[in-house]
Order: sequence, then structure tokens, then C-alpha cells
Amino acid sequence: MKSTSLFSKSTNNPSSLDGWSALVPILFDLICGLLLIILGNIAMRVTAYVLSGVMVCVAVWRIISYFRATPMQKITGSLLATGLAILVAGILLACNPDYLKEFLPFIWGLALLYGAFQKIQYAFDEKAVHIEKWWIMLIFAAFSLIIGVLSLLNPAFLGDKREVVIGILLIAEAILDVVVFVMISRALKKCEPHAGDAQAPSVPQPSEPAPEESAGESAT
Repeated sequence: MKSTSLFSKSTNNPSSLDGWSALVPILFDLICGLLLIILGNIAMRVTAYVLSGVMVCVAVWRIISYFRATPMQKITGSLLATGLAILVAGILLACNPDYLKEFLPFIWGLALLYGAFQKIQYAFDEKAVHIEKWWIMLIFAAFSLIIGVLSLLNPAFLGDKREVVIGILLIAEAILDVVVFVMISRALKKCEPHAGDAQAPSVPQPSEPAPEESAGESAT
């Protein structure tokens, strides 16, 4: 039986937790949070230009994919339509990078809601494997949920220096994600001993052929 490693990269073990794939978003939150706190509006403009460049590249790739796709893929994929929409959005963002600052509370709120729902699922997953302090995950989820809802419904609570406030919240969210990462790793390790409990299904043995009647048996 393969062991569940904290930094496992195995694709053959679906129960393993890929450490790098989990740590990259955490590092991203920390770096973005620090940049927003230190650089403020400059970081927002740089992020807008970088994001617009990524969007243009993705749009060009989808448009090229459309012309190289089969007729069935063209009909079902919507490659050209989404590519043109992303291209226009990327150009508009490059022309007016302040758009990102206006939409940042909405984008941030949606990201927090997704993270909150994910933590709720993790909490019930931990309860299912009898982790004692599974309810801690619900507290983390409540924090993300409240901040996310406020960001969507009342962005004014972020204040005039919203990029600094969001930077602080990004760092706080990254710290919570580290704790979540450790708790989920513990839950996976607790599940591991039970993985070998299930026995392989018994294979039915072929039945023996019926004995042939003796050639010399007399007819009744």
C-alpha cells in the first residue's frame, strides 16, 4: 500500500495531497498581499497589465484553436466566441487598468466564497474520518464567508485604501490556508490505515465438470 505523503506528487494515488499544488496558491496570496500593502496602487496597475497580457494570450490561443479544430469541436466548443470575448476584455483592461481596482472587491468576494465552501466541505470530510477538532474548519469557513459576502454586497467596508485592506486579508487568508493544509494532511493520514482494510473480492472458482458416464454402464 502506498503511503499518503504530505508532498506527494504521485498521480496514481488519488488520496495523496500534492504539496506543491496546494502551496502555490498560498504563496500567491502572500506575495500579492505584500505587494498590495507595500506598493498599493502601483501593484494594482502592474497586476492589471500582467492580467491583460495573460488574457490576450489565452484569447489568441482559443481563436487559433478554433480554426484548427474539427467541425464538431467548433460547434460544441465555443472557442471563437469565448476567445473574442476574452480578447476584448483584455484590451479594455490594458487601456484602463483602473478597472481592476473597481472590480477587485467583486473578484475577491467570489474567491472568498469559493474558499469558504471548500472549507465547509473539508470540515465534514474531517468529521467523517473522526478528526476531533473538525469544527475549527467551520470557523475558518465562517470568516471567509463573512468577508466574501461583505465584499460583494458592501465594498465600502474596505475603505478608501481597499488595496491595503485586501492585502492584509490576503495574508490572513494565506495563514488560514496553511492551517487548512496541515489539517487536511492529517485527515488523509488518518484515512490511510483504513485503505487496506477492504479485502479483495473473492474470485469464484470454476466448477468441476460433471463426471462422464461410464461407457459400460448398462441402460435401465
